[in-house]
Amino acid sequence: MAAGEGVKLIGHLASPYALRVEWALKLKGIEYEYIHEDLSNKSALLLQCNPCVPALLATFTKQGEEQEKSAKEAQEILKTLESGLEGKPFFGGETIGFVDISAAWIEIWTKINEEITNIKLVDEKTMPLLCVWFQHVLENPIIKECLPPREKLVEHIKGFRSRSMAAST
Repeated sequence: MAAGEGVKLIGHLASPYALRVEWALKLKGIEYEYIHEDLSNKSALLLQCNPCVPALLATFTKQGEEQEKSAKEAQEILKTLESGLEGKPFFGGETIGFVDISAAWIEIWTKINEEITNIKLVDEKTMPLLCVWFQHVLENPIIKECLPPREKLVEHIKGFRSRSMAAST
């Protein structure tokens, strides 16, 4: 890296991918510059660094029976994830590791999904270990510091859902 250059993280507040990288950088104590990206008007820097920006996937655009079926499938997947926590506070043991960083955004998304669709994917009765784990990870001061503003995230996800639902009809 040339003198004067440092790590630059190009992200969007609703991107779980950028959030994971930010968490990892913070946990490792690596200094970086966060560059917020407007995905509706991609910057030259973003296009230069990543010419194939992945499209956001619709995760909750179904309705009725299809939505209920999708929710049950998601709950089964989350129960499988929870099984990796038996006997330890984090997936890797006593400290936050790769899997924790990779999966912690699920809590943020499930809570917002619940607010928007009224479908609860995770609860303390059916997935107690996962609920405790979410709390441990997201209450970590470094992780907490990097969380995007909830109101902006809810607004973004509601808009994304509306556009996705309109496109599917």
